[in-house]
Amino acid sequence: MALVCPGPAIFAQGFGGTVADHLVRGDSLLAQKKAAEAIVQFQEARSLCAAPDEIVSALEGEARGHLLQDEMLPAVGLLEEAATRFPDDPRASNLLYQAGYVSQSAREFDKAIDLYRRALARNPTPDILPRLKLQLALALRMLGRPGEAIEVLKDFEKDFPDHGLLPTALYQLAIATHDLGAGNEDRTKLEEAVAIYRKLIEKFPGRPATIEAHFELGLVLSELGRGSEGADYFTKYASMNPTSPEAPVALEKAADLLLLRSPKQSAQLYALAQIKAKSNPKPSDPGWALSRWLPAKQTLADTLSRVWVVAILGLVVLGATALACRLIVKRLRKAPAPAGA
Repeated sequence: MALVCPGPAIFAQGFGGTVADHLVRGDSLLAQKKAAEAIVQFQEARSLCAAPDEIVSALEGEARGHLLQDEMLPAVGLLEEAATRFPDDPRASNLLYQAGYVSQSAREFDKAIDLYRRALARNPTPDILPRLKLQLALALRMLGRPGEAIEVLKDFEKDFPDHGLLPTALYQLAIATHDLGAGNEDRTKLEEAVAIYRKLIEKFPGRPATIEAHFELGLVLSELGRGSEGADYFTKYASMNPTSPEAPVALEKAADLLLLRSPKQSAQLYALAQIKAKSNPKPSDPGWALSRWLPAKQTLADTLSRVWVVAILGLVVLGATALACRLIVKRLRKAPAPAGA
């Protein structure tokens, strides 16, 4: 409940000074990374007869203090309280966005989605609207709701054509489209994902999202049965991002796709994948680690490579023999008949 002031809030003062004094000291202490002391100052400001905008500032400042101490849930509660108690404050949508982002960082995705949607309903300012939509889509994806994520991002390029987040938005849109297509075994959606990835790669070369798109595009193409193209994008990813934790598995996947088409190249990629795995950081997701069958696959690739060399030599010999036979037969047919025949 807000305090009832007997007089103008600007004159509200305690032993430590006015509300404004406490807010200034709180901000200064936050800048010095003295979170606990800053929190006390913001709480003291709220205990005085503060104006609504000062209460919002105090709640936001206290939330920042908790964040400095890695106390995410108290910070979310304070930010949400500020936006709920003072819905007409021009910072309300931004406070809800901040609360949503902190919830998402704590992997409270349902809470984050609720806060993001409430922020969207408050007419957010243009500076946070693109980020808000992008984070909402990401939270929806993390909860396995790709269709809703697509709905949020489908007009991002049209609405924000020059925004710096457009490459990331296209990347997330492509992943969500891929997820939806894979989940429903919908080749049309998979082809749509391919088209979005290609657009991203063409329009924004060298961007972090573009580099990651090479790996994802390799996955989609392999699901569509286009192994050669998929292998090409996996190897490009490993070349563009050689120190990535996922570079070794990209090389392994490329080798898998080339095993029957080009076993010698496949064997080389398997060997390189193992070298990379020893030098690169470990992937955070164990699903992207090298498979335990990789040494066996490399042995198979080496064997196939030797067999293919013998087979190719055999075919060359057979071809040469057949050609020689044809030439002999041809000459015999053209030879003149014996005299007196």
